[in-house]
Amino acid sequence: MKTQIKKKGDTIVVTMDGQLDFGTHVPLREDLNKLIHSSKTDSTPKKIIVNLENLEFVGSSGISSFVQTLKAFTQESPTRPRFCNVKSEFRRIIKAFDEEEVFEFFETEDRARKSFDQ
Repeated sequence: MKTQIKKKGDTIVVTMDGQLDFGTHVPLREDLNKLIHSSKTDSTPKKIIVNLENLEFVGSSGISSFVQTLKAFTQESPTRPRFCNVKSEFRRIIKAFDEEEVFEFFETEDRARKSFDQ
């Protein structure tokens, strides 16, 4: 799995491509922790969008760790991240781990971006 973090104005877009398996959540956690740290030290408000459009899931062994990593990221982020292009089967799994309802899902990156202005 490859994680790309791109800044577009006051929005940061985190894109994940490739295959999710058991070992991929550790590098992802490190990348997301760096993002949170840089967002907290920069006084500019950040909108964060996590785009899962090109992420493929291989087996179930890494899914719970992956969801826990995303959940921790969402709870520690200075603004609540928006998630877009999440496949329906994975959305169901995320919701199963989301007792506090911290995840917000949008069909497209554009809709996720517009939701910050509402």
